[in-house]
Amino acid sequence: MYSHVPRNVVTDALIHIRDLYRRMRPTDDQALRAHSRREATIRDLLSNLPRTNDHPTLKTVLDVADSCYLTLDGAHRLFGYSLDRVREYDLRLNIERRTDPHH
Repeated sequence: MYSHVPRNVVTDALIHIRDLYRRMRPTDDQALRAHSRREATIRDLLSNLPRTNDHPTLKTVLDVADSCYLTLDGAHRLFGYSLDRVREYDLRLNIERRTDPHH
């Protein structure tokens, strides 16, 4: 479900994503707001990453997914999580409840 991703790998990926978006110029107010939000999200995350534990909060993962236009799976993988493995684990854990009429 979780594979440790060194902070420098996360940092490098975020910087790469930010640099890709910086090559694009906002064409309207909505794009400008998205650009500003993305810059703030990545800046704050890069600043706070050294002081956080290895497991980001779900809010952090969702903020990165939203501001960088990543899929939920992609944002989770950035931080070392496999949603497919989480789903497999959930299925194994809850299979009895789903088949037992008393649960």
